[in-house]
Amino acid sequence: MHPTPAPLHLRRRSRWWVAAVAALALVAAACGGGSESGDGSGGSGGSGGEESAAQVDPAQCPLAALESATGPVQVTLWHAYAGLTKTTLEELAAKYNASQPKVQVVVESQGSYEELLKKYEDRLADPASLPDIVLTEDTTTQFMIDSGTVVPAAACIAADPDAASVYDAILPAVTAAYTVDGVLWPGAFSVSTPVLYANENILKAAGLDPTKLPGTLDELRTTAEQLKAANIPGLQAPLVMKVDSWYLEHWMTGDDKALVNNENGRAALATQSELLQPTTTQIMEWLQGMVADGLLKAIPSTASGVDEYLAINNKTSAMLIQTSTAISTVAALLSGQVDESALSSEGVNADVDQSLRISFGPTPGLTGAGKGQIGGSAWYLVDGTDDATVAARWDFLEFFLQTPNQVAWTLQGSYLPILQSAADDPVLQQEFNTTPKGQGLSVAYESLKSLDPEVPGPVIGPYNSFRTEIRAAMDNVMLSNAPIQAALDGANAKFQTALDAYAADVGG
Repeated sequence: MHPTPAPLHLRRRSRWWVAAVAALALVAAACGGGSESGDGSGGSGGSGGEESAAQVDPAQCPLAALESATGPVQVTLWHAYAGLTKTTLEELAAKYNASQPKVQVVVESQGSYEELLKKYEDRLADPASLPDIVLTEDTTTQFMIDSGTVVPAAACIAADPDAASVYDAILPAVTAAYTVDGVLWPGAFSVSTPVLYANENILKAAGLDPTKLPGTLDELRTTAEQLKAANIPGLQAPLVMKVDSWYLEHWMTGDDKALVNNENGRAALATQSELLQPTTTQIMEWLQGMVADGLLKAIPSTASGVDEYLAINNKTSAMLIQTSTAISTVAALLSGQVDESALSSEGVNADVDQSLRISFGPTPGLTGAGKGQIGGSAWYLVDGTDDATVAARWDFLEFFLQTPNQVAWTLQGSYLPILQSAADDPVLQQEFNTTPKGQGLSVAYESLKSLDPEVPGPVIGPYNSFRTEIRAAMDNVMLSNAPIQAALDGANAKFQTALDAYAADVGG
Protein backbone atom coordinates (compact mmCIF):
# COMPACT_ATOMS: atom_id res chain seq x y z
CA MET A 1 0.00 0.00 0.00
CA HIS A 2 1.26 3.47 -0.82
CA PRO A 3 1.93 5.65 2.21
CA THR A 4 -0.65 8.37 2.59
CA PRO A 5 0.78 11.30 0.66
CA ALA A 6 0.74 14.91 1.65
CA PRO A 7 -1.54 16.93 -0.61
CA LEU A 8 0.23 18.04 -3.77
CA HIS A 9 -0.30 21.69 -2.96
CA LEU A 10 2.11 21.20 -0.05
CA ARG A 11 4.79 19.73 -2.30
CA ARG A 12 7.09 21.14 -4.94
CA ARG A 13 4.78 22.14 -7.77
CA SER A 14 5.04 20.84 -11.30
CA ARG A 15 2.67 20.83 -14.23
CA TRP A 16 4.04 18.16 -16.52
CA TRP A 17 1.08 15.86 -15.82
CA VAL A 18 -1.33 18.22 -17.60
CA ALA A 19 -1.26 17.41 -21.34
CA ALA A 20 -3.60 17.93 -24.26
CA VAL A 21 -6.33 15.29 -24.55
CA ALA A 22 -8.56 15.07 -27.63
CA ALA A 23 -12.25 15.46 -26.81
CA LEU A 24 -13.35 12.24 -28.47
CA ALA A 25 -10.25 10.17 -27.73
CA LEU A 26 -10.85 7.02 -25.76
CA VAL A 27 -8.50 6.79 -22.81
CA ALA A 28 -7.77 3.78 -20.76
CA ALA A 29 -6.31 2.71 -17.48
CA ALA A 30 -6.37 -1.00 -18.10
CA CYS A 31 -3.24 -2.43 -19.65
CA GLY A 32 -1.79 -5.88 -18.93
CA GLY A 33 0.14 -6.12 -15.70
CA GLY A 34 3.06 -8.16 -14.54
CA SER A 35 6.16 -8.32 -12.44
CA GLU A 36 8.72 -5.56 -12.51
CA SER A 37 10.08 -7.15 -15.66
CA GLY A 38 6.66 -7.04 -17.29
CA ASP A 39 5.85 -10.76 -17.00
CA GLY A 40 2.87 -12.29 -15.27
CA SER A 41 -0.53 -10.82 -14.48
CA GLY A 42 -1.52 -7.60 -12.85
CA GLY A 43 -3.32 -6.96 -9.61
CA SER A 44 -6.90 -8.12 -9.29
CA GLY A 45 -9.79 -5.79 -8.85
CA GLY A 46 -12.95 -6.01 -6.82
CA SER A 47 -15.50 -3.91 -5.02
CA GLY A 48 -13.39 -3.20 -1.98
CA GLY A 49 -13.81 -6.51 -0.16
CA GLU A 50 -11.63 -8.00 2.57
CA GLU A 51 -8.32 -6.70 1.23
CA SER A 52 -9.64 -3.19 0.68
CA ALA A 53 -11.60 -3.08 3.93
CA ALA A 54 -8.40 -3.77 5.84
CA GLN A 55 -6.72 -0.75 4.29
CA VAL A 56 -9.39 1.92 4.55
CA ASP A 57 -11.05 3.75 7.39
CA PRO A 58 -14.88 3.82 7.33
CA ALA A 59 -14.69 7.00 9.43
CA GLN A 60 -13.60 8.80 6.24
CA CYS A 61 -17.19 8.40 5.06
CA PRO A 62 -19.45 9.67 7.92
CA LEU A 63 -22.80 8.72 6.36
CA ALA A 64 -24.91 9.44 9.44
CA ALA A 65 -24.03 13.15 9.20
CA LEU A 66 -26.49 13.68 6.36
CA GLU A 67 -29.43 12.70 8.52
CA SER A 68 -28.62 15.40 11.08
CA ALA A 69 -28.06 18.17 8.51
CA THR A 70 -30.33 21.14 9.16
CA GLY A 71 -30.80 22.28 5.57
CA PRO A 72 -30.16 21.18 2.01
CA VAL A 73 -26.51 20.31 1.49
CA GLN A 74 -25.09 21.68 -1.77
CA VAL A 75 -22.84 19.37 -3.77
CA THR A 76 -20.83 20.79 -6.66
CA LEU A 77 -19.92 18.39 -9.46
CA TRP A 78 -17.28 19.10 -12.09
CA HIS A 79 -17.26 17.33 -15.46
CA ALA A 80 -15.92 17.70 -19.01
CA TYR A 81 -18.80 16.17 -20.97
CA ALA A 82 -20.41 17.70 -24.05
CA GLY A 83 -23.49 17.18 -26.20
CA LEU A 84 -25.94 14.44 -25.24
CA THR A 85 -23.77 13.20 -22.38
CA LYS A 86 -23.70 16.62 -20.74
CA THR A 87 -27.47 16.97 -21.08
CA THR A 88 -28.07 13.51 -19.61
CA LEU A 89 -25.89 14.26 -16.58
CA GLU A 90 -27.79 17.49 -15.96
CA GLU A 91 -31.10 15.67 -16.25
CA LEU A 92 -30.04 12.98 -13.78
CA ALA A 93 -28.91 15.63 -11.29
CA ALA A 94 -32.25 17.42 -11.64
CA LYS A 95 -34.07 14.12 -11.10
CA TYR A 96 -32.05 13.46 -7.96
CA ASN A 97 -32.61 16.96 -6.60
CA ALA A 98 -36.36 16.57 -7.05
CA SER A 99 -36.40 13.15 -5.39
CA GLN A 100 -35.33 14.26 -1.90
CA PRO A 101 -34.94 17.42 0.22
CA LYS A 102 -31.54 16.81 1.82
CA VAL A 103 -29.12 17.40 -1.07
CA GLN A 104 -28.92 19.69 -4.07
CA VAL A 105 -26.37 18.80 -6.76
CA VAL A 106 -24.99 21.65 -8.87
CA VAL A 107 -23.47 20.46 -12.15
CA GLU A 108 -20.65 22.57 -13.58
CA SER A 109 -18.94 21.98 -16.92
CA GLN A 110 -15.20 22.72 -16.97
CA GLY A 111 -14.59 22.54 -20.71
CA SER A 112 -12.19 19.82 -21.82
CA TYR A 113 -10.64 17.17 -19.58
CA GLU A 114 -7.35 19.04 -19.89
CA GLU A 115 -8.99 22.25 -18.65
CA LEU A 116 -10.74 20.43 -15.81
CA LEU A 117 -7.54 18.80 -14.58
CA LYS A 118 -5.60 22.06 -14.85
CA LYS A 119 -8.24 23.87 -12.80
CA TYR A 120 -8.31 21.11 -10.19
CA GLU A 121 -4.53 21.15 -9.86
CA ASP A 122 -4.47 24.93 -9.54
CA ARG A 123 -6.99 24.79 -6.70
CA LEU A 124 -5.08 22.26 -4.63
CA ALA A 125 -3.52 25.19 -2.81
CA ASP A 126 -6.99 26.03 -1.47
CA PRO A 127 -8.83 22.74 -0.83
CA ALA A 128 -12.02 24.61 0.14
CA SER A 129 -12.30 25.78 -3.48
CA LEU A 130 -12.32 22.24 -4.89
CA PRO A 131 -15.58 20.66 -6.10
CA ASP A 132 -17.34 17.97 -4.08
CA ILE A 133 -17.39 15.42 -6.89
CA VAL A 134 -15.03 15.43 -9.86
CA LEU A 135 -15.27 13.32 -13.02
CA THR A 136 -11.82 12.83 -14.51
CA GLU A 137 -10.34 10.66 -17.22
CA ASP A 138 -9.09 7.28 -16.17
CA THR A 139 -5.54 8.36 -16.95
CA THR A 140 -5.67 10.44 -13.76
CA THR A 141 -6.05 7.55 -11.28
CA GLN A 142 -2.57 7.89 -9.79
CA PHE A 143 -2.75 11.67 -9.76
CA MET A 144 -6.07 11.63 -7.88
CA ILE A 145 -4.66 9.20 -5.30
CA ASP A 146 -1.49 11.22 -4.82
CA SER A 147 -3.36 14.51 -4.57
CA GLY A 148 -4.49 13.51 -1.08
CA THR A 149 -7.87 15.12 -1.78
CA VAL A 150 -10.21 12.19 -2.41
CA VAL A 151 -12.02 9.70 -0.20
CA PRO A 152 -11.64 6.15 -1.54
CA ALA A 153 -14.95 4.56 -2.42
CA ALA A 154 -13.77 1.50 -0.49
CA ALA A 155 -14.09 3.54 2.73
CA CYS A 156 -17.72 4.38 1.97
CA ILE A 157 -18.46 0.78 1.01
CA ALA A 158 -17.04 -0.28 4.37
CA ALA A 159 -19.23 2.33 6.11
CA ASP A 160 -22.40 1.48 4.18
CA PRO A 161 -23.79 -2.03 4.78
CA ASP A 162 -26.09 -1.77 1.75
CA ALA A 163 -23.40 -0.70 -0.71
CA ALA A 164 -21.41 -3.92 -0.98
CA SER A 165 -24.12 -5.73 -2.94
CA VAL A 166 -24.25 -2.91 -5.51
CA TYR A 167 -20.50 -2.84 -6.06
CA ASP A 168 -20.29 -6.62 -6.15
CA ALA A 169 -22.77 -6.49 -9.07
CA ILE A 170 -20.56 -4.16 -11.14
CA LEU A 171 -18.60 -5.88 -13.90
CA PRO A 172 -15.32 -7.05 -12.31
CA ALA A 173 -13.17 -5.52 -15.07
CA VAL A 174 -14.62 -2.09 -14.25
CA THR A 175 -13.80 -2.09 -10.55
CA ALA A 176 -10.45 -3.78 -11.27
CA ALA A 177 -9.45 -0.90 -13.54
CA TYR A 178 -9.78 1.55 -10.65
CA THR A 179 -8.49 -0.64 -7.81
CA VAL A 180 -4.92 0.12 -6.76
CA ASP A 181 -3.18 -2.04 -4.17
CA GLY A 182 -6.51 -3.51 -3.12
CA VAL A 183 -8.34 -0.19 -2.69
CA LEU A 184 -11.18 0.95 -4.96
CA TRP A 185 -10.90 4.71 -5.40
CA PRO A 186 -13.73 6.21 -7.53
CA GLY A 187 -17.34 5.61 -6.51
CA ALA A 188 -18.95 5.58 -9.96
CA PHE A 189 -17.86 5.02 -13.53
CA SER A 190 -18.53 6.16 -17.09
CA VAL A 191 -17.21 3.27 -19.14
CA SER A 192 -16.39 2.91 -22.82
CA THR A 193 -14.36 0.58 -24.99
CA PRO A 194 -13.08 0.71 -28.57
CA VAL A 195 -15.31 -0.63 -31.35
CA LEU A 196 -14.73 -1.45 -35.03
CA TYR A 197 -17.13 0.47 -37.30
CA ALA A 198 -17.55 -0.89 -40.85
CA ASN A 199 -19.54 0.27 -43.89
CA GLU A 200 -21.76 -2.69 -44.77
CA ASN A 201 -22.28 -1.77 -48.42
CA ILE A 202 -18.57 -1.35 -49.16
CA LEU A 203 -17.75 -4.69 -47.55
CA LYS A 204 -20.49 -6.38 -49.58
CA ALA A 205 -19.21 -4.73 -52.78
CA ALA A 206 -15.85 -6.37 -52.11
CA GLY A 207 -17.50 -9.75 -51.58
CA LEU A 208 -17.04 -9.65 -47.79
CA ASP A 209 -19.58 -10.60 -45.13
CA PRO A 210 -20.25 -7.56 -42.87
CA THR A 211 -21.44 -9.90 -40.11
CA LYS A 212 -17.99 -11.51 -39.93
CA LEU A 213 -15.62 -8.67 -39.14
CA PRO A 214 -11.88 -9.23 -38.56
CA GLY A 215 -10.83 -10.25 -35.06
CA THR A 216 -7.06 -9.80 -35.16
CA LEU A 217 -4.72 -7.20 -36.61
CA ASP A 218 -3.56 -9.74 -39.17
CA GLU A 219 -7.17 -10.37 -40.19
CA LEU A 220 -7.81 -6.62 -40.29
CA ARG A 221 -4.92 -6.23 -42.71
CA THR A 222 -6.26 -9.07 -44.87
CA THR A 223 -9.70 -7.45 -44.97
CA ALA A 224 -8.14 -4.11 -45.89
CA GLU A 225 -6.17 -5.77 -48.69
CA GLN A 226 -9.35 -7.35 -50.06
CA LEU A 227 -11.16 -4.02 -49.99
CA LYS A 228 -8.29 -2.28 -51.77
CA ALA A 229 -8.09 -5.02 -54.40
CA ALA A 230 -11.80 -4.60 -55.16
CA ASN A 231 -11.10 -1.15 -56.67
CA ILE A 232 -14.30 0.35 -55.26
CA PRO A 233 -14.84 3.88 -56.66
CA GLY A 234 -14.00 6.61 -54.14
CA LEU A 235 -12.39 4.28 -51.62
CA GLN A 236 -8.96 5.73 -50.81
CA ALA A 237 -7.82 3.76 -47.76
CA PRO A 238 -9.88 0.87 -46.37
CA LEU A 239 -9.14 1.74 -42.72
CA VAL A 240 -9.03 5.18 -41.10
CA MET A 241 -7.66 5.99 -37.63
CA LYS A 242 -6.75 9.13 -35.79
CA VAL A 243 -3.24 8.72 -34.38
CA ASP A 244 -3.49 8.28 -30.62
CA SER A 245 -1.74 6.48 -27.82
CA TRP A 246 -4.75 4.50 -26.66
CA TYR A 247 -4.56 2.17 -29.66
CA LEU A 248 -1.13 0.95 -28.57
CA GLU A 249 -2.25 0.78 -24.93
CA HIS A 250 -5.34 -1.24 -25.82
CA TRP A 251 -3.38 -3.75 -27.90
CA MET A 252 -0.69 -4.05 -25.23
CA THR A 253 -3.41 -4.75 -22.67
CA GLY A 254 -4.92 -7.45 -24.83
CA ASP A 255 -1.53 -9.14 -25.09
CA ASP A 256 -0.99 -8.92 -21.30
CA LYS A 257 2.01 -6.62 -21.53
CA ALA A 258 2.94 -4.01 -18.94
CA LEU A 259 4.00 -0.46 -19.77
CA VAL A 260 5.60 0.28 -16.38
CA ASN A 261 7.10 -1.65 -13.49
CA ASN A 262 5.60 -2.61 -10.11
CA GLU A 263 2.78 -4.70 -11.61
CA ASN A 264 1.92 -1.91 -14.01
CA GLY A 265 1.90 0.61 -11.17
CA ARG A 266 -0.71 -1.24 -9.12
CA ALA A 267 1.51 -2.71 -6.40
CA ALA A 268 3.61 0.44 -5.91
CA LEU A 269 4.29 3.72 -7.66
CA ALA A 270 5.42 3.16 -11.26
CA THR A 271 9.01 4.37 -11.58
CA GLN A 272 10.41 2.56 -14.61
CA SER A 273 9.23 2.58 -18.23
CA GLU A 274 8.77 -0.79 -19.94
CA LEU A 275 7.86 0.75 -23.26
CA LEU A 276 10.80 -0.81 -25.10
CA GLN A 277 9.73 -4.39 -25.74
CA PRO A 278 8.97 -6.58 -28.78
CA THR A 279 5.20 -6.02 -28.63
CA THR A 280 5.43 -2.23 -28.97
CA THR A 281 7.76 -2.67 -31.92
CA GLN A 282 5.35 -5.20 -33.46
CA ILE A 283 2.44 -2.77 -33.17
CA MET A 284 4.42 0.09 -34.69
CA GLU A 285 5.53 -2.12 -37.56
CA TRP A 286 1.91 -3.09 -38.27
CA LEU A 287 0.79 0.55 -38.27
CA GLN A 288 3.66 1.75 -40.44
CA GLY A 289 3.17 -1.09 -42.90
CA MET A 290 -0.57 -0.45 -43.19
CA VAL A 291 0.06 3.20 -44.04
CA ALA A 292 2.89 2.43 -46.46
CA ASP A 293 0.71 -0.04 -48.38
CA GLY A 294 -2.19 2.37 -48.73
CA LEU A 295 -4.42 0.34 -46.39
CA LEU A 296 -4.68 2.89 -43.59
CA LYS A 297 -5.36 6.60 -43.62
CA ALA A 298 -3.72 8.11 -40.53
CA ILE A 299 -5.26 11.32 -39.23
CA PRO A 300 -2.56 13.35 -37.39
CA SER A 301 -2.94 13.45 -33.62
CA THR A 302 -2.90 17.26 -33.78
CA ALA A 303 -5.86 17.43 -36.19
CA SER A 304 -8.99 19.04 -34.83
CA GLY A 305 -12.52 18.02 -35.70
CA VAL A 306 -13.72 14.56 -36.62
CA ASP A 307 -11.98 13.79 -39.89
CA GLU A 308 -12.03 10.05 -39.26
CA TYR A 309 -15.83 10.05 -39.01
CA LEU A 310 -16.13 12.12 -42.15
CA ALA A 311 -13.93 9.62 -44.01
CA ILE A 312 -16.53 6.96 -43.24
CA ASN A 313 -19.37 9.31 -44.15
CA ASN A 314 -17.69 10.25 -47.45
CA LYS A 315 -16.90 6.57 -48.19
CA THR A 316 -13.20 7.31 -48.70
CA SER A 317 -12.64 4.71 -45.97
CA ALA A 318 -14.70 1.67 -45.05
CA MET A 319 -13.57 0.84 -41.51
CA LEU A 320 -12.85 2.86 -38.38
CA ILE A 321 -11.70 1.99 -34.87
CA GLN A 322 -13.09 4.44 -32.34
CA THR A 323 -14.66 4.71 -28.91
CA SER A 324 -18.07 3.23 -28.15
CA THR A 325 -19.19 6.62 -26.84
CA ALA A 326 -19.51 7.74 -30.45
CA ILE A 327 -22.14 5.09 -31.25
CA SER A 328 -25.15 7.14 -30.12
CA THR A 329 -24.02 10.23 -31.99
CA VAL A 330 -23.18 8.31 -35.17
CA ALA A 331 -26.53 6.51 -35.07
CA ALA A 332 -28.39 9.77 -34.53
CA LEU A 333 -26.56 11.38 -37.42
CA LEU A 334 -27.30 8.54 -39.83
CA SER A 335 -30.97 8.44 -38.89
CA GLY A 336 -31.41 12.19 -39.25
CA GLN A 337 -32.33 12.60 -35.59
CA VAL A 338 -29.80 15.35 -34.88
CA ASP A 339 -30.45 18.86 -36.14
CA GLU A 340 -27.82 21.13 -37.64
CA SER A 341 -27.15 23.06 -34.44
CA ALA A 342 -26.62 19.83 -32.51
CA LEU A 343 -24.29 18.57 -35.21
CA SER A 344 -22.27 21.74 -34.93
CA SER A 345 -21.98 21.33 -31.17
CA GLU A 346 -20.53 17.87 -31.76
CA GLY A 347 -18.04 19.23 -34.28
CA VAL A 348 -19.58 17.30 -37.18
CA ASN A 349 -20.31 18.54 -40.69
CA ALA A 350 -24.08 18.69 -41.14
CA ASP A 351 -23.87 17.14 -44.61
CA VAL A 352 -24.25 13.53 -43.44
CA ASP A 353 -25.05 10.55 -45.66
CA GLN A 354 -28.02 8.99 -43.91
CA SER A 355 -28.07 6.00 -46.26
CA LEU A 356 -24.99 4.50 -44.63
CA ARG A 357 -25.35 1.15 -42.91
CA ILE A 358 -22.76 0.51 -40.23
CA SER A 359 -21.78 -2.86 -38.80
CA PHE A 360 -20.11 -2.99 -35.40
CA GLY A 361 -17.55 -5.43 -34.07
CA PRO A 362 -15.20 -5.76 -31.11
CA THR A 363 -11.82 -4.18 -31.74
CA PRO A 364 -9.33 -6.47 -33.47
CA GLY A 365 -6.32 -7.27 -31.32
CA LEU A 366 -2.98 -9.02 -31.57
CA THR A 367 -4.45 -12.43 -30.68
CA GLY A 368 -8.21 -11.92 -30.72
CA ALA A 369 -11.11 -9.49 -30.80
CA GLY A 370 -12.22 -7.44 -27.80
CA LYS A 371 -9.08 -7.99 -25.75
CA GLY A 372 -8.06 -4.68 -24.23
CA GLN A 373 -8.82 -2.09 -21.65
CA ILE A 374 -11.41 0.02 -19.91
CA GLY A 375 -11.86 3.57 -21.16
CA GLY A 376 -13.94 6.51 -20.02
CA SER A 377 -13.97 8.53 -16.82
CA ALA A 378 -14.26 7.99 -13.08
CA TRP A 379 -16.31 9.75 -10.39
CA TYR A 380 -14.28 10.75 -7.33
CA LEU A 381 -15.53 11.86 -3.92
CA VAL A 382 -13.47 14.89 -2.98
CA ASP A 383 -12.63 15.02 0.72
CA GLY A 384 -13.90 17.85 2.88
CA THR A 385 -14.08 19.02 6.45
CA ASP A 386 -17.89 19.05 6.44
CA ASP A 387 -19.14 15.55 7.28
CA ALA A 388 -22.61 16.18 5.88
CA THR A 389 -21.17 17.14 2.51
CA VAL A 390 -19.11 13.96 2.31
CA ALA A 391 -22.22 11.92 3.08
CA ALA A 392 -24.24 13.89 0.53
CA ARG A 393 -21.70 13.12 -2.19
CA TRP A 394 -21.98 9.41 -1.51
CA ASP A 395 -25.78 9.62 -1.54
CA PHE A 396 -25.76 11.06 -5.07
CA LEU A 397 -23.35 8.40 -6.32
CA GLU A 398 -25.64 5.70 -4.92
CA PHE A 399 -28.53 7.31 -6.81
CA PHE A 400 -26.51 7.38 -10.03
CA LEU A 401 -25.80 3.65 -9.71
CA GLN A 402 -29.50 2.74 -9.51
CA THR A 403 -30.58 0.60 -12.46
CA PRO A 404 -32.99 3.09 -14.14
CA ASN A 405 -30.35 5.81 -14.06
CA GLN A 406 -27.72 3.47 -15.46
CA VAL A 407 -30.10 2.61 -18.31
CA ALA A 408 -30.49 6.32 -19.07
CA TRP A 409 -26.71 6.76 -18.87
CA THR A 410 -26.38 4.19 -21.65
CA LEU A 411 -29.31 5.16 -23.86
CA GLN A 412 -28.75 8.90 -23.67
CA GLY A 413 -25.29 9.39 -22.20
CA SER A 414 -23.62 6.86 -24.54
CA TYR A 415 -21.69 5.04 -21.82
CA LEU A 416 -21.89 1.26 -21.43
CA PRO A 417 -23.89 -0.50 -18.71
CA ILE A 418 -21.73 -1.68 -15.84
CA LEU A 419 -24.51 -3.55 -14.01
CA GLN A 420 -26.14 -6.72 -15.32
CA SER A 421 -29.47 -5.38 -14.06
CA ALA A 422 -29.11 -2.40 -16.40
CA ALA A 423 -28.09 -4.57 -19.36
CA ASP A 424 -31.09 -6.84 -18.71
CA ASP A 425 -33.55 -3.96 -18.44
CA PRO A 426 -36.38 -4.45 -21.01
CA VAL A 427 -35.96 -0.94 -22.39
CA LEU A 428 -32.26 -1.43 -22.98
CA GLN A 429 -32.77 -4.95 -24.32
CA GLN A 430 -35.27 -3.67 -26.85
CA GLU A 431 -32.73 -1.05 -27.94
CA PHE A 432 -30.01 -3.68 -28.20
CA ASN A 433 -32.17 -5.87 -30.43
CA THR A 434 -33.99 -3.39 -32.67
CA THR A 435 -31.93 -0.28 -33.46
CA PRO A 436 -28.54 0.34 -35.08
CA LYS A 437 -27.43 2.31 -32.03
CA GLY A 438 -28.51 -0.49 -29.72
CA GLN A 439 -26.77 -3.12 -31.80
CA GLY A 440 -23.55 -1.15 -31.60
CA LEU A 441 -23.89 -0.67 -27.85
CA SER A 442 -24.64 -4.37 -27.45
CA VAL A 443 -21.44 -5.31 -29.28
CA ALA A 444 -19.45 -2.90 -27.11
CA TYR A 445 -21.09 -4.26 -23.94
CA GLU A 446 -20.24 -7.85 -24.84
CA SER A 447 -16.67 -6.73 -25.48
CA LEU A 448 -16.62 -5.01 -22.09
CA LYS A 449 -17.83 -8.16 -20.36
CA SER A 450 -15.02 -10.16 -21.93
CA LEU A 451 -12.23 -7.99 -20.49
CA ASP A 452 -9.97 -9.77 -18.02
CA PRO A 453 -10.19 -8.28 -14.49
CA GLU A 454 -6.84 -9.89 -13.70
CA VAL A 455 -5.22 -7.58 -16.28
CA PRO A 456 -6.50 -4.15 -15.25
CA GLY A 457 -3.80 -2.14 -16.92
CA PRO A 458 -1.35 0.63 -16.05
CA VAL A 459 -1.62 3.19 -13.31
CA ILE A 460 0.86 5.93 -14.18
CA GLY A 461 1.48 9.24 -12.42
CA PRO A 462 2.56 11.20 -15.52
CA TYR A 463 0.08 9.33 -17.75
CA ASN A 464 -0.56 12.32 -19.97
CA SER A 465 3.16 12.70 -20.54
CA PHE A 466 3.26 9.09 -21.67
CA ARG A 467 0.42 9.76 -24.11
CA THR A 468 2.05 12.88 -25.46
CA GLU A 469 5.28 11.03 -26.25
CA ILE A 470 3.55 8.00 -27.77
CA ARG A 471 1.36 10.18 -29.98
CA ALA A 472 4.46 12.01 -31.21
CA ALA A 473 6.23 8.71 -31.93
CA MET A 474 3.20 7.35 -33.78
CA ASP A 475 2.90 10.55 -35.81
CA ASN A 476 6.54 10.20 -36.85
CA VAL A 477 6.26 6.50 -37.66
CA MET A 478 2.91 6.63 -39.47
CA LEU A 479 3.01 10.03 -41.18
CA SER A 480 6.74 10.51 -41.80
CA ASN A 481 7.85 6.88 -42.12
CA ALA A 482 10.46 7.52 -39.42
CA PRO A 483 12.61 4.62 -38.14
CA ILE A 484 10.56 2.78 -35.52
CA GLN A 485 13.32 2.06 -33.02
CA ALA A 486 14.52 5.66 -32.99
CA ALA A 487 10.95 6.90 -32.42
CA LEU A 488 10.40 4.47 -29.56
CA ASP A 489 13.79 5.24 -28.01
CA GLY A 490 12.99 8.95 -27.99
CA ALA A 491 9.52 8.43 -26.50
CA ASN A 492 10.89 6.08 -23.87
CA ALA A 493 13.60 8.51 -22.76
CA LYS A 494 11.17 11.39 -22.34
CA PHE A 495 8.62 9.20 -20.57
CA GLN A 496 11.28 7.95 -18.16
CA THR A 497 12.23 11.55 -17.39
CA ALA A 498 8.58 12.25 -16.54
CA LEU A 499 8.40 9.15 -14.31
CA ASP A 500 11.54 10.27 -12.48
CA ALA A 501 10.15 13.77 -11.97
CA TYR A 502 6.83 12.45 -10.68
CA ALA A 503 8.48 10.06 -8.26
CA ALA A 504 10.66 12.87 -6.93
CA ASP A 505 7.61 15.12 -6.60
CA VAL A 506 5.53 12.65 -4.58
CA GLY A 507 8.45 11.16 -2.67
CA GLY A 508 8.16 7.74 -4.37
